[in-house]
Amino acid sequence: MEKATENIKLLLDNEYSKIELSNGIIIATWKASIINLDIAKNAVGSRLSVTAGQNYPVLIKMKSIKESTKEARDFLSSEKGCDGIIAGAIYVDSIIGNMLATFFIYLNKPRIPTKIFKDESKAIEWLEQFVVKDIKN
Repeated sequence: MEKATENIKLLLDNEYSKIELSNGIIIATWKASIINLDIAKNAVGSRLSVTAGQNYPVLIKMKSIKESTKEARDFLSSEKGCDGIIAGAIYVDSIIGNMLATFFIYLNKPRIPTKIFKDESKAIEWLEQFVVKDIKN
């Protein structure tokens, strides 16, 4: 995964998430273990403010998430929740994470291309096809 770790720029680090930019891909790492509607709205608002109107593919790392509310999932998969995202790769490293991500994709049906990955480098590789070439880190 050397390519994905080149040129990592920290955009935001707060109590709910960490957002980085690497080679035209946003890397969003959830820090909260329970995602409710307020946390989901905060995360989307934070992402939109640091990306300044640019659209990006996003790698979502779900390492800490243990549960999410229906309202949060509905919002995150909505047009407003997906604003500014070209495609989403959800990286999971646990059975619970895989179950939550699968549940999210099949029930909430995000409005952007979305896939689950157990290998972070494969997730980055898939997202590279969506990178907007004229955006600089």
